[in-house]
Parts: sequence; C-alpha cells; structure tokens
Amino acid sequence: MKRPTFFLSSTIYDFRDLRSAIKFSLEERGCKVLASEFNDFGGPLDQHSYERCLTNIEQADYFVLLIGGRVGGWYDQQERTSITQQEYRTAYNLHQQGQLKIITLVRKEVWQLREDRNSLAKHLETMNFDETERKAVISYPNKFATDSEFISEFISEVGRNIETGTAVREGTVKPTGNWIHVFDDFRDIQDVLSPLTFSGLTADEAAFSKALQHELLTITAQFLLKLDGEPLDPRNSLKKRLAKLSIDKVNRLDESVTVNNKEWKSYSFIMLQLHAIKIYPVICEEALASSLFLTFDRNTGKYEHSSTYEALFQLVNEIRQFESSATSECLSVIYEFSTQRIGKPVEFEMPVAKLARLHHITHRWINILSLSIALAVHLEQGEEFIMPDLMPFSPIKDMDEEIEKERLSVDEVRKALGI
Repeated sequence: MKRPTFFLSSTIYDFRDLRSAIKFSLEERGCKVLASEFNDFGGPLDQHSYERCLTNIEQADYFVLLIGGRVGGWYDQQERTSITQQEYRTAYNLHQQGQLKIITLVRKEVWQLREDRNSLAKHLETMNFDETERKAVISYPNKFATDSEFISEFISEVGRNIETGTAVREGTVKPTGNWIHVFDDFRDIQDVLSPLTFSGLTADEAAFSKALQHELLTITAQFLLKLDGEPLDPRNSLKKRLAKLSIDKVNRLDESVTVNNKEWKSYSFIMLQLHAIKIYPVICEEALASSLFLTFDRNTGKYEHSSTYEALFQLVNEIRQFESSATSECLSVIYEFSTQRIGKPVEFEMPVAKLARLHHITHRWINILSLSIALAVHLEQGEEFIMPDLMPFSPIKDMDEEIEKERLSVDEVRKALGI
C-alpha cells in the first residue's frame, strides 16, 4: 500500500509535544510521517541535517507547516532566512510543480499578534515617528513572539499576500497553497488533517472499507446484465414487468392469474440470468460486527448505528432471502411456462403462488442491486449516505402495510425492554 506521507515543518522547541501528537495520530491512520527529531526520519547520512530536511521533503505528499512565536535556527542568517522558512520555500516549489500539497497552521495568539501589529503599524504611520522609531515599536519583543517582525513577514509570505494583490490588480492567475488555518489546540489540527487521511479512518479501517467496497462491487457485477460487452442495469425493466404482471390482494395464493404471454416471455428471459448467480457476502457480514458504521451520539453518550449500517444490515438480509428463494424449484416456473411447453397463446393462466415466488425473487434482485451500488458509492465518495428507494418485501401489491402492522420493529422491542 502506498501510504500518504506527511512532512512536519516547524521550530521543534515550542512544538515538540504537538509534533509528537500529530505524528502518532497520522501513523495510527496508516500514514508515514517525516519529523526530523525522530529516528525514523531517514535520508542521506552524509548530508548536513538542514540539507537532509530539504531533501526529505521530496518524499512528501503533504507538507504540514506549523508557525508559532519562535524563529528557530537560521539557514542563512545574513538573509534572515530560517531553516523552517527554507523548508517552506522548498515545499512551495514542489507544490507549484504539482508534487505535494501544503497545509499551514498558525497558533491563534500568534495570528492575533500579527493582526494587532499590522493595526499598530498603520496607526504609527499617522504619527510623527521616523522609520527607525516606528520599526522599534512594532518589533518590540513580547511573550508570544521572539521576533514579531520576522514571524509576521513569514506569515505574509505563506499567505502569498503580495502575489495575490498583484494577481487581483492585473487579472492574472492567483497563487495556490496559501490557505492558513488558525489553531488553538490539537483538536483544531486534527480537524484539518483528518479528512486527508483515508477520510479520517485508521489504516485497518481503511483496508477493511476497501475490502468491503470490493465485495459490494463483486455483488453488483453479478446482478447487472451484459449487452454488447457493456453493463446493463435491469432494475427499470424488471419494475415495468412487475407492474404489468402484478398480483393484487384479491388474488388468493391457491388461485390462478391471467398472464400476458408477451410480457411473460420478456420477464422470464431476464429471470433466466439468475441461475448463474452465487453470492458469498463474507465481508458484508463481518462489517456488521465492526465499528466502521457506528456513530457517537453526544446527547446519549452512546454509540448508535448509522444509516449506512442499517442499509448494510438490510443488504445482508436481502441476500439471505434471495439465496433461500432463488432455488431451482422456484425458478422452474420459467421452464414450466416456456413457449416449448405451452405454445404461443396471447394469454394463459398461471398459479398465483408460483408467480408470487418469482416476484419475491425479483424484489430481492432489485434491492440487492440498489443497496450494493449505494453503499459502494458511499464508501468511495465518503458523503452522507442516502438510503435508495427499495422494493417492498411482499410481491403482493399493498400487502406490506398489513404485514408491518403485525410485525414488531426494533425500536418497539427496545421500548418494551427499556433499553
């Protein structure tokens, strides 16, 4: 597996604990983290530590820049370029080449100091101070920044303020990679980084999610048809046949129903494809016992099943229903009423019970496809899951309402048991 690689850039003294926490959190999600104070930093041993840092940035997919109140070591003291600043400039060149993405995080108090400093600078311009005096006031040391002028200019560089202003005036392309996130604590940092790392999943969860998606796509492939080498979704066609060969509540199961032969031939031809379908949803069933689709409810302080879990539970149940129903005995009605057996009448009589069993299998087919596709797409895109429209359990029109009246729901059982 190619793991996302993050390079942590900051002064180490004032960010030591945060860097450790970020490294641990990202590695728990299966990422590789390059932080120079750790033994696994790697890189050529014959290079100076500064050059080694700059070389290692080339391995990164993400460059995480933390800006606090310290300058850190100088990379070029005459030019007033810190090693952290030089790391950023190296990363930005790579970003411009499309080789990595930059995430910049600035401490809240340092960001506020910069804003206050800019306001003070504008105010001093209205007063009778010469340039030396004005600069001395603005750059006066404080407990949040050892060199407030340097930090402020560095933040402006990272925000690409000059380039943005020029682009706005001249109508040219605006710079990218200039977004700055202000943070107060580690949770703020996690909110920024988590969406970049397997949608916030741990490595094990991400691997399990991919395996589940693969199984869902395998199931989908079995229930799609193939026409001229291309996949064909049969759901709309099946629904049309069900509507034209519908069974009402007035039709008793021990009676017969009149069937249009043309519609029956079209319907039965599609249903012939079911003989080749065999499903073994191992991972789907395992996922129901995992934490992948649990959500924490802050109001109750408990973990609850998400709508994704409910859909997966229903899919597993639909598959079990399909496997127990799509037997050779149930599908034998296709051959029993084939053209070879009954000829070519315009209409013929078919036992309601046999047609109902076939309709029941068709409902399961449609629902398995709908749920498998919806879940596979959800796992890929990570957006809020929306339950697809499903066929009723009963093949008899409007019968589900009466069935539901006699059946206890999980919520009703919970209420009765007081859990």
